[in-house]
Amino acid sequence: MTVIREISISNFRGIKALKWWPNPGINCLIGPGDGGKSTILDAIELTLGTRQSIVFTDADFHRCLVGEPIVIDVTLGALPDELLNLEAYGHFLRGWDPQTGAIHNETSAALETVLTVRLIVRNDLEPQWLLFSEVPSAEGRERNLQWKHRQLVAPTRLGTVASHHMALGPRSVLGKLSSDKTQASAALAAASRQARQAFAEQGCDGVDEVLATSRTIANNMGIPVEQVNALLDVKGVTFSGGAIALHDEDQVPLKNLGSGSMRLLVAGLQKVAGQSSISIIDEAEFGLEPYRIIRLLDSLGAKSNDASQQVFLTTHSPVVLRELSSIQLHAVRATRTTTPAVVNNGELIQPATKTTSNAVFPLGESEDAQKTLRACADAFLAPSVIVCEGKTEIGVIRGLDLWRQSLDQRSLLANGCHWADGGGSTMTERAKIFARMGYRTALFMDSDVAYDAARYAELAAYGISVFRWQDGYSTEAAIFASVPAAQIPGLLSIACAWRSEDSIDGKIRHASNGQYNLQQCRDHFVDVMRPVLGQCAGDGKWFKDIEPAERALREVIAPAWQNTDAIFAAPLNSLWQWISTSPTAQPANSPVGV
Repeated sequence: MTVIREISISNFRGIKALKWWPNPGINCLIGPGDGGKSTILDAIELTLGTRQSIVFTDADFHRCLVGEPIVIDVTLGALPDELLNLEAYGHFLRGWDPQTGAIHNETSAALETVLTVRLIVRNDLEPQWLLFSEVPSAEGRERNLQWKHRQLVAPTRLGTVASHHMALGPRSVLGKLSSDKTQASAALAAASRQARQAFAEQGCDGVDEVLATSRTIANNMGIPVEQVNALLDVKGVTFSGGAIALHDEDQVPLKNLGSGSMRLLVAGLQKVAGQSSISIIDEAEFGLEPYRIIRLLDSLGAKSNDASQQVFLTTHSPVVLRELSSIQLHAVRATRTTTPAVVNNGELIQPATKTTSNAVFPLGESEDAQKTLRACADAFLAPSVIVCEGKTEIGVIRGLDLWRQSLDQRSLLANGCHWADGGGSTMTERAKIFARMGYRTALFMDSDVAYDAARYAELAAYGISVFRWQDGYSTEAAIFASVPAAQIPGLLSIACAWRSEDSIDGKIRHASNGQYNLQQCRDHFVDVMRPVLGQCAGDGKWFKDIEPAERALREVIAPAWQNTDAIFAAPLNSLWQWISTSPTAQPANSPVGV
């Protein structure tokens, strides 16, 4: 079945220039709004589709610059015999190298034979479709796909509205499912004749005066009309294929189904009926509960790696991401930069310029990539990601964020940031995975395990910002070394609620060789107890989960933030500065807190 090997887009909407080599099977596009996900889907459909009337406007040109044409090239491989016909398409057949992705003007035994379909729109706004190959194009030779062959490659699109697929129309999935359209046409013609006959026999009350007046005027004007009747107009009751629609046992149209149910049904029909093996799905999760999202993805071959169909979909749902393989995920990025104007002595030398860089980053198929996708699906849907060493660090960030929100500060998520579980020893690799996919990435970690300078240099080379305590401090040790003495009982109460008083007391007695106990640390705390409590908290896993660490920050530490030592406060202040400078960030409502 036909598969798209390469997509090249120039000057189309938010895309200045983009090349992408999609995979067979599922290609799921994620990324922030206005990044180009839907533009890529539209480019595929507009280039390969069978729509006869497409209206382009100046807004379809990148930054409305109509002086540069829209050019979309879609290169097709795994061609059926009809498209390999040398007489029809021989001059336009090209060779594609599966190892490098390069396209050659000539075919060979080492290359796959491909065809490139081009859509070009110039400033006259008239779209033109043609086959593209450099040599015949340079010679002025033009050729387009024959209509019957275009129907073979035209993708089926499942949008948020799918009701038109419930009728036997020319562009519906039911229309493609019908193997003999002549029988349906004959039945519709007979139905229209029966309707006209039935209306004629029944008559139409209340029009006698109109009929008589019409007959009189006709005769007076010299038009010989013996009798005027009110019958159904022949054209007015001519049914098209769209008049045949699916109904249930109560004769209720299936187009009245919920949007999610209808999309599931259409997706199943498309798999059976589609002449093309290429499908496009906007927002796969739309109208579906999680269990039905999984059913839809299963029908698309998410688990079977079905290479017989190629699916392009977008999503904003972590449920969708968790059901995919890492090789099926691609992040779409649009980086926009502005070069300031150059002014000399009040004279404009060079105006400000805006540039856009577009790219698609695959997640890949490594084991680390797959584990990261499963564990951190939510983070893949945010522009900026904070990879936390473990659950304690996640709880610290969440607790501080909740406290800030209680003071009307802008939240972490509102700044376009999300946390990801680094999984301890895998944290640096997970941070690199996000950075390679174009995410603005930070790593939040403790410092009880020393890493060499090369590790941090590598992270810096990836553009990853690292936030950690000073050397030798675990998160728990940094907490107990930094909080005001008045906050210690509150921390111990949270630890007791999480681990039990007997467990906490036993840890303290053991670590201090019987010198201290829980009661003394609560009621008669002195600074020399800090290292012991820090060690006990780490060894006893007092805050080794999101909930206790979150409570510790939100209820105990953050309210006394101004008096918290820099050992703990400084790295978090720096982290929040990084968060607040996110591209999606806005100034805080007030300077309260970190």
